[in-house]
Amino acid sequence: MPTPDGTGPHAASTGQELISIERARQLRAIPVQRDDDTHRAGTLAQLAAGYEEHGTERQPPADWPGGVTWQPQPNDIAALVRAGALYQAEIDRLQHRLRHVIARIDEARG
Repeated sequence: MPTPDGTGPHAASTGQELISIERARQLRAIPVQRDDDTHRAGTLAQLAAGYEEHGTERQPPADWPGGVTWQPQPNDIAALVRAGALYQAEIDRLQHRLRHVIARIDEARG
């Protein structure tokens, strides 16, 4: 399933709805993204920035992380939707990490 781009069945969708649809697609395709050990700090935000700035270009940006497949998007909306979902993934990763740290602190307090 491609990234929703605001056309076809998603023509009446808001940006927030498009990003939510894309994030759900990502979680179905790569469920490990919920695990903060899968990606180094900032990697998901770096991927998002790459799609935000270069998402429709055929080649990835020069600073694109090795081992991550570049998937050029068909238009600017799809690129921004992909970026938004990746930013959301980074927020999820940070929140997961924070919950883990808080749990360890609570455990240490006994």
